Amino acid sequence: MITIHEVKTKKDLAAFIDFPAHLYRDNPYFTPYIFEDEINNLTPAKNPASSYCDFKSFLAKKDGKIVGRVTAIINRFSNEKYQEKRIRFNRIDFIEDYDVFVALMNAVQQYGKVHGLVEMAGPLGYSDQDKEGLLTQGFDQKNMFVTFYTASYYVDFFERYGFQKDATWNEYRIKVPEKIPELLTKISQRVMERNQLHLVRVKNKKFKTLAPYIKKIFRLMNVTYDHLYGYVPVKEDLMDMLAKQYIPLVNLDYIQLVCDAEENLVAFGLMIPSPVNALKKHRGHLFPFGFLSFFKELKQSRVLDMLLVAVDPKYKDSGVLSLIFVDALTNAIKNKIEYAETGPELLTNQHVQSLWKHFEHTQHKSRSAFVRPIDA
Repeated sequence: MITIHEVKTKKDLAAFIDFPAHLYRDNPYFTPYIFEDEINNLTPAKNPASSYCDFKSFLAKKDGKIVGRVTAIINRFSNEKYQEKRIRFNRIDFIEDYDVFVALMNAVQQYGKVHGLVEMAGPLGYSDQDKEGLLTQGFDQKNMFVTFYTASYYVDFFERYGFQKDATWNEYRIKVPEKIPELLTKISQRVMERNQLHLVRVKNKKFKTLAPYIKKIFRLMNVTYDHLYGYVPVKEDLMDMLAKQYIPLVNLDYIQLVCDAEENLVAFGLMIPSPVNALKKHRGHLFPFGFLSFFKELKQSRVLDMLLVAVDPKYKDSGVLSLIFVDALTNAIKNKIEYAETGPELLTNQHVQSLWKHFEHTQHKSRSAFVRPIDA
C-alpha cells in the first residue's frame, strides 16, 4: 500500500533531501545537491520566496519505506504575472513504479484544487534560480550540481499521465581550445572600444566585497530574463540568501563583470570549476567533512560549469557576450580546464547559442517542463 506523508519535521526534511542519493546510489551519473542549501530552500522560514510562494513537500511510502518525493508550489507572483492558475511541482523523484508516481501527483493535485488552481506544471521551482526541468536526453551524462538528474522512466510516466511539454532547454559541452579564436578576440576588443566598456576585476572573495556585485547581477537578471519562460524576479531578500550560497563557490577567474564608463553593470558571466565529484563522494553533505573535498575540487576540477550569463537589453546585439567568454576561456586555458558545460538554455535563446559555433561543442543534454490540466 502506498501512503503520502507531508514533510513536517526536521527528520522528514532530511529524509526528503537525501532520498535521491539513495535512489541513485548505484548510478554513476547522478550528482546530489548541496544538502545545507536544500535545508534553506525547503524551509519556508528560511526561504524569502515564501513571501510570494506557498509550498508543501510530500514523501511517498510503501511498506514503511520511502519510495518517492515531491514539492508542490503555489507561486502567487507567477500566477498573477502570467495570468495563470497553476500549481508548480518540483523535486519529483520516485522508484520505477507508476502507482507511486500517481500517488505523488494526486497529492499535488489536491493541494492545487484546495486553492482553486486548474493546471499543474513542472518541474519548476519557486524562482528561476531554483532547479527546473525534467531530463529528457543525456541520461548517460553527469548532471551539474545546479540541475536535476532523473531517470529515463520518468519521461514515460509523465507522458502516460497526460503531461505535455511546455518548454525545453538544451545543455552544451564546449571543448576548451588551446587558444582563443582570433576572430572572437578581435570582436571582443572592438566591442569594448566602441561601447566604452571594461571588465571589473574583483580582488578578493570577502562577503562585503562580492555581495554588492552579486546583488547587481540579480538586478540585471531581473531585467534581462523577464521575458523568459516562467521567470520570477529575484527580490532583494532572496538576493541575500542566494549571495550567501553563491559566494563560497566563486573563483575570481570566472566572474566576468562588464561595466560602462559610469560603472553601471551591463553584462556578467558567472562560472565555477565543477564540484560534482566531491558532492557525489559525500552525498551532497558539506558538513562535517565534505567541505574539505568540495573546496579542493573547486581548485582542481578540469570541468567548468557555466552557471549564469546576462546582458542588458540595450547591449543585446553589441557582441558583449564575446567579451565575457573570451576572458573566462582565457583563464580556463591558463588553469588547464578541459571543457565547459552550459546550464540549461531555452531553445529560443539563439543569442547565446550562436557563440558555440566558434568552438568544438556537442549538445548532450535536454530537459523540459510539462503541463497538464488538474482534472484531465
